[in-house]
Amino acid sequence: MSALTPDSLRRVISDLLAARERYLIRRPVRDIVASIDAVAARFLDPNSDERRQAEAVLPDESGLSPEMVRHSLPLIFREYQAERLDGLLRAELGSGAVLDRFANGLRAQGPRLTAHVLAGNLPGAGLDDIIFSLLVKSATLVKTASAGASLQRLFAHSLRRHDPELSACLALLNWPGGTRELEDIAFGETGLVVASGSDASLNAIRPRVRGRFIGYGHKLSFSLITHEALERARASAERAAYDVVLFDQGGCLSPQLVYVEDQGAVSPSEFAALLADALAAWQPRLPRGRISPAASSQIRRVRDEAEWQALAGKDVVLHASPQGIEWTVIYEADPSFAASPLYRTVRVKPLADLGRLDVLLKSWRPYLEAVGTVVPAEGPRRQSLLEVLAASGLSRICPVGTMQTPPLGWRHGGRPRLADFVTWAAVDADEANAPLPTAYL
Repeated sequence: MSALTPDSLRRVISDLLAARERYLIRRPVRDIVASIDAVAARFLDPNSDERRQAEAVLPDESGLSPEMVRHSLPLIFREYQAERLDGLLRAELGSGAVLDRFANGLRAQGPRLTAHVLAGNLPGAGLDDIIFSLLVKSATLVKTASAGASLQRLFAHSLRRHDPELSACLALLNWPGGTRELEDIAFGETGLVVASGSDASLNAIRPRVRGRFIGYGHKLSFSLITHEALERARASAERAAYDVVLFDQGGCLSPQLVYVEDQGAVSPSEFAALLADALAAWQPRLPRGRISPAASSQIRRVRDEAEWQALAGKDVVLHASPQGIEWTVIYEADPSFAASPLYRTVRVKPLADLGRLDVLLKSWRPYLEAVGTVVPAEGPRRQSLLEVLAASGLSRICPVGTMQTPPLGWRHGGRPRLADFVTWAAVDADEANAPLPTAYL
């Protein structure tokens, strides 16, 4: 493939806008939903060409094990089925009809052109946003990550086979990040830019966007094992371990630390041992994938630090996979929040008082995304816990064991998903024949 030039990028954008005018803006949104649903069905079918190709290429590209890829593909594509897309349209726009015409005095419209800048940390990263662009009838330009875009490309290829007209409104390109002459065109022509990446990358993009900008930067998550979850401690440990295992802890929804309430059915230290057992049990079923030498060294360094602290008399316990660095659990009595080197490396810390959580998380608040927990039944304790978690800056509170499988409409970064892509026109009530206020007479 020849290198992208400013002229060729302008041609791509011109073609996208022409395709939108020809195929998209007058198309009923229900037809767009049906096409996306049909493509999702191909990836959900284990015997389809799309599914076989994804299972063949993603392990090498992503580093995830073949077992993890097979397990996770249905989790990704089930969210793009028609029932879930329709549910999101109703939840955030009231109805998909407002994208076709005025309904109840309201009309929603997507940008003429939306540009996406994708991260490459997980298979399919950014696919939600690409689909949202098409749903709101926006021509869609995608700058893929330098590595890690196979699933998005397979989706685009499948869409082209199933619905060439809708596919004509989508283009996936790649160029070196920071190429100013290309990005001035891409970001200057669009009504909306949606970008994921490091905070430094987002800060470099934001001032060059003429339209609206949505940025998803560095985020992290944690688990909170409450008294209620400790009544079934082993089952809670298995669910917490699943959150750590899925995608090898590589996403913003992956828990890096587990807080365990004191004075429960088991102690926080005992829970750490149960979590280690659960991670060991998950390893043969969903093996951890390959990691870089640098990541391997970082995990070994964290393990060494834990052993030295234990030898120095600190209340620290290391639980480590016996044959290598497939998983690591470190119990630390110090409740201070601390990030993890990932790849199934997790800290367990005691929490004496839910009220202290806001203080422990204060310096991390800008980076917090989700917490997996067991919310108590109705009552003062439930309300108190939810208020503490919301005040800590978390945008998603979910059951432990579901952290990495959010519903399509989860509020990433605290923002609405589909509704963030549209602008609204509203028709005021017709009062042309009403008498003027006396102040005007």
